[in-house]
Amino acid sequence: MKINQAIPEYLIYLRVVGRSPYTIRNAKYGLRDFGRYLEEEQITHVDGLTREVIEEYQTDLSFRITGKGKPLTLRTQGNLLGVVKNFCRYMVERDYLVHDPAEKIRLPKKPKVLPRLILNQGELQRMMDAPDIRTNQGYRNRIILELLYDCGIRRAEVARIKLADLDLESGYIKIHGKGSKERVVPVSGRVFNLIGSYIEMIRHTFLQGKDEGYLILNRWGGKMNENGIWAVVKRCADLSGIKKNITTHTFRHTCATHMLKHGAPIRHVQELLGHESLESTQIYTRVTINDLKEIHARCHPSETMMEMR
Repeated sequence: MKINQAIPEYLIYLRVVGRSPYTIRNAKYGLRDFGRYLEEEQITHVDGLTREVIEEYQTDLSFRITGKGKPLTLRTQGNLLGVVKNFCRYMVERDYLVHDPAEKIRLPKKPKVLPRLILNQGELQRMMDAPDIRTNQGYRNRIILELLYDCGIRRAEVARIKLADLDLESGYIKIHGKGSKERVVPVSGRVFNLIGSYIEMIRHTFLQGKDEGYLILNRWGGKMNENGIWAVVKRCADLSGIKKNITTHTFRHTCATHMLKHGAPIRHVQELLGHESLESTQIYTRVTINDLKEIHARCHPSETMMEMR
C-alpha cells in the first residue's frame, strides 16, 4: 500500500473510533509533516517504513529550525514522533506491516512546565461574582465556572455533560474524557444545589425545539461547544477586572493546586483530573513546594538565627 493512501485511511479510522477533533487535527498535521519528509527521501510505499527511516526523521526534527529561527521544542518533537508511532502501530494492526518499525523509538522527554497562573481565593471569588446571576445567561455562566473549578475538568468535558450523567442525590458526575474514557468525579453539595436550581428554573429557557439532554446549552438551545465554554471564561475574566490571562485551564490548575495545599492525597487528585500517569499530576506538587519554601523563609526561626562562628 502507498503511504499517501494509508494516511487518509488512518485519519478516517480515528474519526470512526471516536477520537477527539483535537487528536485528529494533531494526527493530520503530524502525518502531513512525516509524509513530506518521506517524499523528500523518495519513500512512497509502506514497506519503506523501517526503524532506520524513523530514526533519521527523529534526527531531522532535532536539527530543524522554525520560521522564527528557533529549534523545535522537545514537546513539539515528541508530539510529531508520537503521531508517527501511533500510525505505525495501526499499520501493523491492519497487517500492512509485519513488524512495528517505531516500537523501540524513544520519545524525547518533555520538560516539566509549572502552571503559568493559579488564582488565589480573592481572584477566584471575583471570577465567580462576574456573571450576573439575575439573568438566565449569567446563571448558566456561573454554573460553567463552578464546574471548572469544583471538578477540575476540561472545557470539552464540561460541554459533554448530559443530564443523565448527574447523580444529584449522591453528588457525582460521570465525565466523558479524552479518548472516550469515562470517570466519575465528586461535586460539592453547594455546587450541586446551584446545578439543581439551574435545571429546574433556567435550563428550559434556552431550549428551542429538540432537547438533546446536554446540561450546558447555548443561546440556540443546543450543546455549547468547548469554544463557547472558553468564550464564557474570557468574558467573565474581563468583567472581573483581573489583569491576567485567565483561561479554562486556569481553573483546572487552581483546583488541583488548592486541593494539594489543603492536604488531598496526590493519587486522589490524579483520579479527579483524569491523568493516566501520576507524573502528570506531580507538576502541581512543585507549585505547592514553591509556596512552602516561601513560607519557610518567612516564618521559620532558623532564618533569623545567627550564623555559625
